[in-house]
Amino acid sequence: MDTIISLKDISKSYGKSGQLASDAISLDIPKGKIYGVIGASGAGKSTLLRCINLLERPTSGEVWVDGKELTALPSIELNKARKHIGMIFQHFNLLSSKRVLDNVALPLKLVKIPVSQRKEMLLNI
Repeated sequence: MDTIISLKDISKSYGKSGQLASDAISLDIPKGKIYGVIGASGAGKSTLLRCINLLERPTSGEVWVDGKELTALPSIELNKARKHIGMIFQHFNLLSSKRVLDNVALPLKLVKIPVSQRKEMLLNI
């Protein structure tokens, strides 16, 4: 099975003290599978997930998504790659005036994907 996300020795530390949030995490997530990240409060779950799309840049290691090493991409290429990565944040804000499908489609609309293509993409979820 093809790997869609691959983390290679991801570590993330903060501040002058070098407080570790994640330490040498490696994993492969196959295409078509759903995984969850669980753990105690402060264990580094959110930091790890933010490292996957480089909202947080890892202190060391490599992040690969769909065959591209995100940690090696220049800013412009990273922004292009992020357009193909979806995330649901812990404290997400849905638009109460919209249906669930409309909330899911909103990012596609914001990057100007035509309505016909959006419908096709959403049907394949």
